[in-house]
Amino acid sequence: MRKLLTTILALSSSLVFGAPVWTEYMFKVDNPDSAAKIIAAADAFMASDYSKENFKGSVHLNTYMANGDNQATHAFAVLQPSLEEHANWTTSNADPNNEAASEFFKIYRENSEPVTERINTFLSTFGTPSNNDRVWLLHQMKVKPSDYQKVIKACENLDRAIKDSFPGQFGVSEATVGGDEVNLILTVGFESVAEMEAWEDSSERAKTVAPFLRALDSVVDWKGSTMVVNTRVYDSASDLTQFVTKDFEE
Repeated sequence: MRKLLTTILALSSSLVFGAPVWTEYMFKVDNPDSAAKIIAAADAFMASDYSKENFKGSVHLNTYMANGDNQATHAFAVLQPSLEEHANWTTSNADPNNEAASEFFKIYRENSEPVTERINTFLSTFGTPSNNDRVWLLHQMKVKPSDYQKVIKACENLDRAIKDSFPGQFGVSEATVGGDEVNLILTVGFESVAEMEAWEDSSERAKTVAPFLRALDSVVDWKGSTMVVNTRVYDSASDLTQFVTKDFEE
């Protein structure tokens, strides 16, 4: 998790600060006992005085329900107001005198195998932002940067078409660092699996999503989808709604 520090610092002089970022730390655990130890360690770390005083953002500890060829079973998604803020947090965590961080990372290393990491810049939100959404579909795309606006425009058109029927929220992010073959991510959030299934099976979805997909046929190379459930959400500093609306408290 710490190896992104060098990359973040190198990028900090060239990227525009102020755009919200969410960083994924994907990891694999071999048994429920190891997962429980990491959850307990994360609970303690995020409840520590250090985190309360220094962390600006929210953390989602996710469990993968479906992850394709990716071997990760879990992921931390760290949502923060800017790349600069993330760099500050990462630097502080790497301090050997930081007892709270050192204890967390010790337990994390002993009970997991890191898989991959990715920094995403949040671009646009659609639907109804809600802190109650806990089930997420992540649709991964490869798109020419010159076609990004076509994707955003298609999402705007879809948003208008489903505004009275879609129960959740969706958003578009750019995989800024570590995306490999993926550079855009469409995230779709629901309060529950039941709500997701009801939408997926609805006639309204069948009627409205097909034109959306046709509009993207010529610009998007779909790279697969994953499904995660929020096992924990640590949002005492700021929450998901603030993140997607870019309305952070000063």
